[in-house]
Amino acid sequence: MDLLERTTHKAKTRAAIEYFGQIDILINNGGRSQRSLFLDTGIDVYEALMELNFLGTVSLTKHVLPHMTRRGTGAIVTVSSVLGLAGAPLASGYAASKHALQGFFNSLRTELYDYPNILISNVCPGPVQSFITENAFTEELHKPVASAGNQEHKMPTSRCVSLILAGIANSVKEMWIAQQPFLAFYYVWQYAPTVAWFVTKALSKKRVENFKSGVDADSAYFTKPKTS
Repeated sequence: MDLLERTTHKAKTRAAIEYFGQIDILINNGGRSQRSLFLDTGIDVYEALMELNFLGTVSLTKHVLPHMTRRGTGAIVTVSSVLGLAGAPLASGYAASKHALQGFFNSLRTELYDYPNILISNVCPGPVQSFITENAFTEELHKPVASAGNQEHKMPTSRCVSLILAGIANSVKEMWIAQQPFLAFYYVWQYAPTVAWFVTKALSKKRVENFKSGVDADSAYFTKPKTS
């Protein structure tokens, strides 16, 4: 299915229910990232990010949730991001879409007080080995990423999946999943935001400088800029 084709979501949901009899769990895991500076990026890129990451997920949830409320049970698990908790350079639109998901599902959870057996869970992974960087939006809507860079420093996908499944099994409402030092950084963001701003300022400068020099944004903290 295509998250952008929202007019098809009702029929897709009905087809799944007719085939399987019921929907026990919905895992919202569709989306794209971003690698571009705001000053260089067209508004159409921001529109595309919100259409896919936010509205596509909300649309699918809109059609699945009534089935769960009729049954009185179910789980809606949404893969957000640590950038749904804090900001980062080169990903302002992506972070905005993930902040929107956090606000939406946190609010939705409060509306479901009559359905204690419906789990609303937000998953906030840090850097994970995947194709998300390779397929990220850039400053132009259809311009590909120049280089995805080395992914070895990121958490293996299998490890991330195992932790998500453990969280779902234990009805965890919000999961922060990342390797160090990323995880510690987001704890600082949560509990000592003033300190976090000082750290963020230094890391952001390095991230942008490395990006401009041609080093992948995700590996910018681990790689020195190339000089000629």
